[in-house]
Amino acid sequence: MSNKAIAARLYVTERTVEAHVTQTFLKLDLVDDPASHRRVHAVLAYLRHQSAGSGEIE
Repeated sequence: MSNKAIAARLYVTERTVEAHVTQTFLKLDLVDDPASHRRVHAVLAYLRHQSAGSGEIE
């Protein structure tokens, strides 16, 4: 889902979505590299966290 679509669905600006996504990437130490698929890495980090058994996101 694009930032624009997320913004429309949540009734916020696209800039707000971009700010939250950027902060999430920073917390996950996902670098801003065009060759890197940061959204995929973010989902993988979430799934690893879930499989570790905590069941909660910090």
